[in-house]
Amino acid sequence: MPFRETLLNLAITCVLVLIITLVALLVRQSRPEVPKAIAIATARPAADAPGQPSPAKADFEVFPKAQLVESKNNEADTLRIKPSPTAEEAVFRLYFVDAPETTLASPQTVQEQARYFDASQENVLKSGVEAAAYVTELLKTHPFMLYTRWEPVPDRTRYYGMIKVALKPGEYTHLADILMKRGYGRLHGLTCELPDGVQGINDYGRYLLELGKKAREDKTGIWGR
Repeated sequence: MPFRETLLNLAITCVLVLIITLVALLVRQSRPEVPKAIAIATARPAADAPGQPSPAKADFEVFPKAQLVESKNNEADTLRIKPSPTAEEAVFRLYFVDAPETTLASPQTVQEQARYFDASQENVLKSGVEAAAYVTELLKTHPFMLYTRWEPVPDRTRYYGMIKVALKPGEYTHLADILMKRGYGRLHGLTCELPDGVQGINDYGRYLLELGKKAREDKTGIWGR
């Protein structure tokens, strides 16, 4: 190949490379700049989030002048209560005792209760309504004290607590005892150290079982259906 043609081909190649380079630079400049990464704050634990209940307190808080707030959702073991004149009302679930359900909102629980009490689902619900009515009247007509550590139930819309009712002036009885005696409960659910410290968890549990056994023998409450 003549020397002149070689130089011409080399010049053309250089021009093409230059054109391609310029085009690439123009295309790159026309693209939007990719934004830099933005640091994201670490999420706080749920317990620290606004509106979430605080962890349970070590000691029970006692409300000697608690008042029942009547509600269609109240059950014998789950009650809306105003702890004191200055406190906001809240729903409290009893430790130790599970009373018959009043509706089929929790069908699995109703089935479990039917097996435990050897009753039909219909009779479980009837007993639940009857027990709720009894407790409502009891707390409307008798002074009672609420004990709570503000321990949240897993659904976080309720708190666990214990209730003592003055069946006689100055003589208070645990509502859990009353429910078991009247055949409206079973030993089930979360337990705790008693606020008065008279009995330990195991001793109190055995005591409740004895009350339930007596109610069954006497066919009291749901046991008589």
